[in-house]
Amino acid sequence: MQYVVICFLCWKPDGQGATMDLAMAMGVAMFALFGASTAVFLHQLKG
Repeated sequence: MQYVVICFLCWKPDGQGATMDLAMAMGVAMFALFGASTAVFLHQLKG
């Protein structure tokens, strides 16, 4: 999270780059949550 804040301070005033960084971080987080929940679900089916 610190990386996003630091990049937000480094970008141009229009904030377009920071918005894209935040969108990318949110996308990666959502993918990780989906993957983790799928793994837990499959593990519960197995056991």
